[in-house]
Amino acid sequence: MKKYLGIFVVMLAITASAFTVNHKDAKLAGSSYTYNLYGQPGQNNSSNLNNPANYTFVGTSSLSCSGSINRCGVEDATDDGFGHPDFTKSYTIRVRN
Repeated sequence: MKKYLGIFVVMLAITASAFTVNHKDAKLAGSSYTYNLYGQPGQNNSSNLNNPANYTFVGTSSLSCSGSINRCGVEDATDDGFGHPDFTKSYTIRVRN
């Protein structure tokens, strides 16, 4: 009987550990994101500019925009684990006319 109880306890521990393992998302640094609202009404509202959901991951290379008026994206950012920039970390703003 003790043998079966021991096997049951081991199986229960293995099953429970499958649900309690902490899987961490990879967070890429040096990523570039385009600003989805560029050219749209409200593009320069701070609530839109500071919302990571308004940005789309495009890769790790530089963005091909230049200028000095409206934000077109961010570079050198860290991914938040959901394909958006993590604005609590450092990043570089890219702008264009």
